[in-house]
Amino acid sequence: MNQRWTVVAAILLTAFFIQIPLVLNPDLGWLLTANEKILDGRKLGVDLFESNPPLSVYMYMPAVVVSRLTGIAPKFIVIAMVLAEIAAALLIIDRAAAFARLEAGERNRSAWLFAFLLAILPGTVFGQREHIAVIALTPFVAVTALRWRNLSPGPAAMLAGLGAGLAMGIKPFFALVAGLPMILRVVRQRSLRPLFTSEACIAAAIVISYGVLVVALFPAYVSSYAPMVAEAYLPIRKDIGSLLPLPIVVITASLAFVRLLAPRDFKIGGDATPWLAASIGGAASFVIQGKAWPYTALALCLFAIAAPALQISIRTSRMPALIGGLAAVVLIGLYLSSPDPRFPPLQERVEALVKHPRLLTITDHIGLGHPLVRQIEGIWVGSSCAQLLAAGAILRQSSSQPGPAEQTKLDGIITFERQHLLADVRNGRPNIILVDTLLLSSFPFDWLGWANADPELRAELSRYREVEDVGRVRIFLDQSGAR
Repeated sequence: MNQRWTVVAAILLTAFFIQIPLVLNPDLGWLLTANEKILDGRKLGVDLFESNPPLSVYMYMPAVVVSRLTGIAPKFIVIAMVLAEIAAALLIIDRAAAFARLEAGERNRSAWLFAFLLAILPGTVFGQREHIAVIALTPFVAVTALRWRNLSPGPAAMLAGLGAGLAMGIKPFFALVAGLPMILRVVRQRSLRPLFTSEACIAAAIVISYGVLVVALFPAYVSSYAPMVAEAYLPIRKDIGSLLPLPIVVITASLAFVRLLAPRDFKIGGDATPWLAASIGGAASFVIQGKAWPYTALALCLFAIAAPALQISIRTSRMPALIGGLAAVVLIGLYLSSPDPRFPPLQERVEALVKHPRLLTITDHIGLGHPLVRQIEGIWVGSSCAQLLAAGAILRQSSSQPGPAEQTKLDGIITFERQHLLADVRNGRPNIILVDTLLLSSFPFDWLGWANADPELRAELSRYREVEDVGRVRIFLDQSGAR
C-alpha cells in the first residue's frame, strides 16, 4: 500500500510542476475572471454571461476565494485543487476495489494508471471543465466495471454517484459516458435493476437537485440567456465527416489493443467492456457537441486507453504491442494538447501602450482577451468573454435561409450582443480594444463594421484610434485621455 500511494504522489507532484507554465488557458483565464466579477457584485445571467451552465462557472469560485485570502495566484490553487480531486477519485476507486477484494497487484495497476491518465495525459486540457468532469466521473465508471464482474463496490459507490452527478451538472453530455455502460448491464442481465443502484440513484438525485437550483437561483439564465445559447451557439458545429474520424480511429485502436494485449478479454462479456462503453459514450458526446475541440474528446480518449491498459499482462504481452500501445498514448496526448487557432503575440504591444489597461475585445474567440488580460494584470470590462452568440447568429443568417420567426430571433440575439457591448464600452471605459478580423477563426469578417452598425456604439467607438494592425488583430487606443 505504501508503494501504491508513493508512486501516485510522485505522479501528482510531477503533474503540478508540469502544469505551472501550462494551466492558464483561455477558458480557465476567463472563468477565473468571471468569478472575480461575481465576487465584485456582478450577477451571472443578468450582467455577466457564460454559455455553459452555472456550475461550470462556480466550481472555480473556491480558487478565487482562496486566492483573495492568501494572495496566491489562483492558477496555482486550481492546480492544487484539481490534483486533490484526482487523489480523491483514486481513493474512491481503490476503496471500491478493496471492498470487492481485488488483489493488490490489480489495485496498484489501477491507481498508477489513473493517476497518469487523469494528471499527466490531459496536458493543456488540465483544469478545464471537461477535465474536472471526467475526474469526477471516473469512479462511477470504475464502480460500474466492478458490478459488471459481479463484484460489490461497497459504500464507495455512493461517492462515485455524487461525482457522476456533478459531472453531468458541469456538462449534461456526460450522461452518455455514465449511461452507456449501465445500459449494457441492463441488456446483459435482462433487468432494469442496474439503473437503480445506489450510485445511479445518487447521481440522478444530484442532477435533479442541481436543475431545481439553477431554475430557482438563475431565472434570467434559464429564461433569457440559455434559449439564445440554444439558438445561436449550439448549432455552431463541424460537419459530421470531420467529426467521425477521431472516434473511429481511437475506438478501433482500443479494440485492437484489447485483442493484442488482453486476448482473453476480447469478448462482449469481458472486463474491458464497461470501459469501452464509456469511451463510446465519450465519442457520442464529442460528435453531438460538434465543436471538434480536443478537450471535448477527453472522455473518449481516456477511457479508450483504460480499456486495454487495465487488462494488460506485461509478462505475456509481446514487446511490439507494448511499444505500439505507448506510441498510441503519446499520440493521444499530443492531440489533446494541440493548440487552438493562435493570435499573434500581443502582451508586449499592449503593455507598451498602457500599463495594466482596462481591456475589451470585439470578437467571437475567447482566446483574444483571455488569458491575456491576466498576463498583463489588466482589468476586463466585458460582460462576456466574446461575442460568440452574435457569431452564431451571423453564421446561421449567412449559411441558411431562416424563416421570418427565426430571423427575428437571430436579429434579437445580435441586438442583445451589441447592446451589451455598448454598455461595456460606456461603463467600462476600456483603454484598449482589440478587434478581430475573422469569424469563428475561419472567415474574413469586419467586426468593427458590425459594431459600428449601431449608431450609439459607433459614437462611443469614435474616440478610439487604430494604433496597430497585428495579423488578424486590430489594436485601438482610447484617445480621449481617460485613464
